[in-house]
Order: sequence, then structure tokens, then C-alpha cells
Amino acid sequence: MSSECCSEEVVALTGELVRIPSENPTGTEKEIGEYVFQWLARAGLETWKEPVAGERFNVIARLPGTSKDAPALAWLAHLDTVPAGEGWTREPFGAEIVDGRLYGRGSADMKGGLAAAMVALKQLASEGFRPVGDLLLIATVDEEGPDMIGAMDVYKKGMVRRDSYLVAVEPSDLKILAGHKGPLWYRLEVKGKMAHAGMPWHGVDAIHGMSACLLRLKELVQSLPYDDELLGPATVNIGRIQGGVKTNIVPAFCYAEVDLRATYPMTVEEADALIARALQEGVAQVPGATAGWQRLGLKRPPQKIPAGSPLLQSFQSAAQAVLGRAETAGFPAYTDAAIIASLVGSPHCLTFGPGNLSQAHAVDEYVEVEQLPLAARVLAQAARLLLSP
Repeated sequence: MSSECCSEEVVALTGELVRIPSENPTGTEKEIGEYVFQWLARAGLETWKEPVAGERFNVIARLPGTSKDAPALAWLAHLDTVPAGEGWTREPFGAEIVDGRLYGRGSADMKGGLAAAMVALKQLASEGFRPVGDLLLIATVDEEGPDMIGAMDVYKKGMVRRDSYLVAVEPSDLKILAGHKGPLWYRLEVKGKMAHAGMPWHGVDAIHGMSACLLRLKELVQSLPYDDELLGPATVNIGRIQGGVKTNIVPAFCYAEVDLRATYPMTVEEADALIARALQEGVAQVPGATAGWQRLGLKRPPQKIPAGSPLLQSFQSAAQAVLGRAETAGFPAYTDAAIIASLVGSPHCLTFGPGNLSQAHAVDEYVEVEQLPLAARVLAQAARLLLSP
């Protein structure tokens, strides 16, 4: 397949995918899943639907490897998007192309990446490429959900192994993202005692206690010794806070939700201990207050691919050949590939795809059209280098 032909196909396919709404949790992935399944099957690829929950299913396509013992390469994409929301100046599902940008919800996150992977897999199949290990395209449901049930289904059914190579075709601006920060979400609770605001000494101010806890958490995170060259330092964001019932009542409760982005080489256990310490030291400043916490969602540790990983080296060579550059960076977010890699214990995980992360979940989301065929070519070339006999 010529590069010109590939360019036209991947841009057209991205548009088709954007025109199919797949908002999560306000919609469904069923229609786009059917479309992706039919497209891959028409391309002559071994393709199937893998049931996940109710009517939700992952779509999987495979170029079978010549050796069952050889490591597989899995491209991970997701079918769902966040809701379009309001404030758009362009049709969220119009796939309009203006000044070299294709607009629409999911164009960057990550229907452009999904389209690039679909076209790359079709191209490799049309060439008669026979990989040593399986080459898989796994399109999952619910990546935008807190529990990533599509990715978890892939893990639970043993579709990838410890020696598998995992690539999230998420927006990377055509950079090789060799590390992931670990987004860890926590719900914090401080309890006090209700009293009349005119006699606050009879009560215990839970909001005061929570404030002290959050300030201490900020201090502890800022004092961590880690500052990875790709991922930078750990950060914490206080996303929600709620407490009290009335202005003239000492608040007996306060809740907060925080996002702690653990950097390499932090562990989840270390992050948990940091939360516990912040609460203990914070409520100590408000006699009578008590505190507790729980981690929300999946356990998502930070990850960093080894410099000597064959997966990383294949992408560096492919990017250099196709783009004339091989830029490496870190990813401040997380992917379904990263969660699977952490669960199976594979160190071979990276992110590469068209689009910029700044466009993910944004109003008037877009992907640069010129990046779409380039991403497909890099994906295909990296697969050739990694899985050739």
C-alpha cells in the first residue's frame, strides 16, 4: 500500500469513527464496536468480539505469530470517549477538517490512534507479513471509566503475558512516551463534632481538620526526593471538597477527593503511606478530630520502560526512519496498556499515537491531519522491526 493511499484511508477512517458517538458514561460503544469489527473483518483480518459486560464488548484483531512461544505485540486502543459537553464552536461529531485539523470528540483521544492502528494492521496483512509472535489490535470499552472494565477483561482472560509488548496508541504528538505517571485517587474524610457557632469550643471543626490535612499533604508531596527526567516530580491536586451543613454550625464532617500523580520509582504503597501520614499529622492540629481514607478506582503505579527494551528500540528506529526524529518523553496520564502491564508485570509498555494530549477531553477537540498517516507508518515499521524472524 502506498503512503499516499495510506494517508487517504487513515484520514477518512478517523472521520468515520468520530462521526459515531461513543460517549462514556452517557452513551454506548456498541455502534462503534460493530463498525470497527466489520471494517477489520472486511480487511481479511482474524477478528472477533470479546464479551465484557452486558452488551459491551472489546474488538480484537490478530495477525497470528509463527511461534507460540514468542512474545506478542499488542496495540491497545479504546472505543469510548468522554461526553462532548457544551461550548463547542464546531459539530462534536462532524469530523470537519479545517486548516489541517480534523475536529470532533475523540479525534485526538483516541479515534485517530485507533484508525492509525487499524490501517497499519491492514497494511501489514496485505504485505503478507508473518510475525514471529502474535500482533494484536485490542480495542477496549470503558477506558474512560474509573474501573477500565475492558482492559481488566483483557487481563483476566490472559490475553497478554509478562513477556508481551504493549503499546497504547493514545495521543503522544508522535513522541515516544516511555514512562507513565501513576494517577492515584483518594477519598479523605475528617470527622468532628457539631456545635453552635457562637460557642465553637463545644465542637470539633472538621473543615479545619481537613484543611490542615490537605496542607500537610501538599508539603509532603513537595518534599519527596523523586524528580524523574521524563516524568518530573510527583504532584497532588485537590479536586473536590465538601463539608458542614450551615454557616452557623461547627462542621462535624468534611470530605475531599485528591489526585496524587506518583512519579517513578514511587510505589502505590508509598503513596498510601503518604496519605495516611498527612491525615495523622493534620488532624493532630485539631484535638478531637479523626480522619480516614480510601483509594478510589484501580491501583495504578507509575511505569517506565527500560532503555534496553526491544519495544522501545524498535519504536526509536521506526520513528527515526519515518519522521526523521525519535523524541522520547513522559506521560502525565495513564492508559489501559499501562494498567495491563502493571498487572501482568511486563516492563515493555509505551505510548505512541497522533494528536496532542492537550486536546483530550477539550472543547473543539482536534487532531492534526498530517499526523494520522505518519502514526500508521511508524506503528507498522516498529512491528516489522520487532516481530520479524
